[in-house]
Amino acid sequence: MAPPASTHARHGHKPLLIFDFDGTLAQTLEAGIAIFNEISPSYGLKPVTKEEVQELRKLNTRALLDHVGVSRLMAVKLGAHIRRLLHERIERVALIPGIGDAIRELWNEGFRLGVLSSNSADNVRTFLQHHHLLDCFGFIEAGVSLFGKQQRIKNVLKKVRHSPTNTMYVGDETRDMEAARQAGVCCLAVCWGVNGREAMLTEGPEYCVETPPEMVIAARDYALKNNH
Repeated sequence: MAPPASTHARHGHKPLLIFDFDGTLAQTLEAGIAIFNEISPSYGLKPVTKEEVQELRKLNTRALLDHVGVSRLMAVKLGAHIRRLLHERIERVALIPGIGDAIRELWNEGFRLGVLSSNSADNVRTFLQHHHLLDCFGFIEAGVSLFGKQQRIKNVLKKVRHSPTNTMYVGDETRDMEAARQAGVCCLAVCWGVNGREAMLTEGPEYCVETPPEMVIAARDYALKNNH
């Protein structure tokens, strides 16, 4: 849902923050792992333990898929299966602790916010509405695409008519940072999702944060630098 038209003017020079959804805004990691463990035998895969998950967070996305024995082709099919089952449980998925307050704070300060996710649009909208955050986001670009995330970021910027030099992508995976860098936008890595700090730093993000309040500080710093 788009914000009321009367609020658009205050977004004039503030950066656009494009958020990943899974692991960045929503605690879908635990739900996703539970679903993966339920359906993994049907794909000839082994379930993962809690201890193993902590080790997997140190790996970049490609290495993680290789470790669990998931090919790129299988990842697409498996991801679609997980998203379908997740839809049935989406209202039981929690917000990342502190992210709700951070989002409202950024919105109130005039940042323009959007979501770009490979999760389904229904899942994203239902989740944000359930947590009373839907009105904070000017757009939701969701669903699986034939384009890589790099091109999807570029397409979104063209659609919303916003410059990449005044845009920050916020994500929890190494592939998010890689795509953002290739799209020419600022990278803000959050370390509470799929990949931990060790893995995220390998992509050289401009900002790497551990908590939502640190994320707000990073966004403000980026905005300040862009005003000079």
